[in-house]
Order: sequence, then structure tokens, then C-alpha cells
Amino acid sequence: MAEVDVAKRPCRTKWLHGRPYVLLSAVLLSAGLGGCSVLPSSGPTAAEIDSAQSDDAASGFRVENITAKTVAAHAGGDSASNTVILPATNASQNVDAIGPGDILQITVFEVGTSLFNAMAAGSMSASGGSSLAPTAAGANLPLVQVDRDGALTLPYVGKLNVAGKTPSEIQSLIAAGLRGKSQNPQVLVSVRERAWSVVTVMGEAKKPGQYPLVGPQQHLLDAIAAAGGTNELSQDVVARITRGNASGSVRLASISAGSPDNVLLLPQDRIELLYRPLSFSVFGAAGKVSEVPFQGPTVSLAQAVARIGGPLDQQADPSAVFVFRYDQAALDGTPEQGAKPVAYRLDMTNPESYFLAQRFEMHPRDVIYIANARSNQPTKLIQILGLFFSPAYSAKVLSQ
Repeated sequence: MAEVDVAKRPCRTKWLHGRPYVLLSAVLLSAGLGGCSVLPSSGPTAAEIDSAQSDDAASGFRVENITAKTVAAHAGGDSASNTVILPATNASQNVDAIGPGDILQITVFEVGTSLFNAMAAGSMSASGGSSLAPTAAGANLPLVQVDRDGALTLPYVGKLNVAGKTPSEIQSLIAAGLRGKSQNPQVLVSVRERAWSVVTVMGEAKKPGQYPLVGPQQHLLDAIAAAGGTNELSQDVVARITRGNASGSVRLASISAGSPDNVLLLPQDRIELLYRPLSFSVFGAAGKVSEVPFQGPTVSLAQAVARIGGPLDQQADPSAVFVFRYDQAALDGTPEQGAKPVAYRLDMTNPESYFLAQRFEMHPRDVIYIANARSNQPTKLIQILGLFFSPAYSAKVLSQ
């Protein structure tokens, strides 16, 4: 058996650093590229989002590119209208109308023989004065409260239905009831305490409570001002008005003195000031998952992308910035019945997109997602392989 010269045996360490080592790395790399889908990722790529869209009414969504036509179609917002939808105010409805719970002061003036001044006349006779009633005199009746049925009962007049009537109309009713019993009766009706012609302000008001409607033209902003304003910024507050079984909401910052949203108030309207801050969420290749406040009544997509720092250079696909939302939503972003999900796509590699992004308004609860670049996964794999082989290579070098 021939002896082998150990000195002439090839060095295994040097062999591993040669071409076979490079081939082994290439084989591992090519095998690993097929498993890119299992590597960590901040979310799907643009191609995966496009392939996931569906017409399924239950769970599907559509992808729509943000173009000039898209921006024009959604000008002014495509979420729920800011206008409060309430029953139309009837011209005959009057804030001076009397209702259940109101306390009235009734004064009756009579000429000649009096129905209501007998006690006064008797006291004058006992003191040596004339036993006859004064030629003309007035008497304040005890305070009377309108009952739950909207009626009140008076001596010599009986039961009167006064709900919905003004004090002057009630005066005429009482005077008509006294005719034939009193000579030329004159009646004065005033409201001592209002329980009906009031509005209730609740929630984030500085001074919540009930406030009387003074005059015929009291509006929403008047009631909020009477309650001292709000505890929060106006863009973060929604005013919900309830009238009977109907209700409507409006964001406080959008109301101006002459706008239809500054609705004319009616007795028994209820106003709730609700804290509903505006914000949007950020996911994907933007560096950090976060919730970002609007910090104002409106925010454009351009402002939103700038606030989050834009797409990451090493990870993001700048041609695939998505805004996920429902096409019909309430003021706070809650999807309405039958709302459909939409993903609006902005291509930031197109110069025109920077103008479109300034006109595309964000909605509450919008989700901005910046897709991962297609090259991101192979890059991650190469980094992982480099971390795997680098220590082994260093150990071999040190062992030589």
C-alpha cells in the first residue's frame, strides 16, 4: 500500500475558501430566494394588494388610483355629510309657546264688581273704607303650572288646553272664559319658570345644563355659547342634536354663523357635545406604526405623508402608497351600513401625484399603508446569509 505524503495532501481549509465555497453559497442563496415569503415583512407588496382585491360584497375591496378625476369626484369629502339632518322647522312653531311644566303668573284686571278682588274689598270695609270694590282693580292669581297634558285649570274659567300657545293667545282664552262673569276683564300672562321652551346641552360643555330659548331665532351656536363653549378643541368635538326621534351630527369646527349647520333650535332639543378627535393610522414601510392626530379641521394626503416621514428609502415602494377607507362613513369614520372598502393608490414616482396629494383630503380613521418594495425580501435574505457565513469565515481565518 503506497504511502501518502501528508505534506502533499491538499489543505481542506483552503479548499473551502475556493470555488466550491462560492458555489455552495450560490446554491443556498438560490434555494433561499424561493422562501422569501416566509421572511419578516412589514406588510404586503403592491402586487399582493392588487391580487387581493375582489368584488365579493362581504369581504372584498377595490383598488383605485388617485388621479385628477378621482380627486374631483371626492371634492368636499365622500364621507357622511356635515349637514345636520333633522325634521324641517315648522314656521308655526314658536319658541315662546307654552308647554308642560311651565309655571305661569296670571293677572286679571276688572272694572266694577270684581270676581277676584272680594277679599281685598272685604279688608277695606273692615278698616272703615268703602265696602264697594274699586272701579278698576287687578288681582294676581296664585302661580299655576301647566300639567303633563298641556292644560291648566282656573276659577270661573275651568280647564284650558294651552300647550303650544303663546302667552298672548292664553290671555285671549282666559278673557273669553270670563266674559259674562266679569265686566270687561283684561288678562296678563307671563312665564315665571320655563320647563318646556328650553334646550339641554350635555357632554363636553363647560357649563352643561338646560337653557331657555330667548327670542324666536336661537341657533345651535347660541346654545353652545350660553353653555360656556367646549372643553376641547372645536375640530375634535362633534355636536349631536336630537329632536324627538330624529338626530343629526355635525363637527363643531365646520359650523359658521350663517351656515345651514347652525340649525334653528326648537323647545326640547337636546345637544350633546362629543369628544371625537380626528386621526389616521400608519402601517407598512414608513418606519413606525402609529396613530397621527389631524391637528386641524382638515389634512391633505401630502401633509399626512410628510408627517410620517414619507416612504423609507431602503424598504418602501414609492409607487405604492395606499389609503384604506370605507366609501361611506360617519363623521368619526365609523363605516355606515352597506359601506364598501376602497384602497386609493398614490404613485409618488409620478410628479403629478404631488399636486394630487395636496387636494386629496384625509378622513378620520383612514389607514395609510406604504407597500414594501419587491427587492426588499431578497435584500433581507442576503443580509441573513451574510450574518450566517461571516462568523464561520472569521473562525476559519483565525484557525489558520
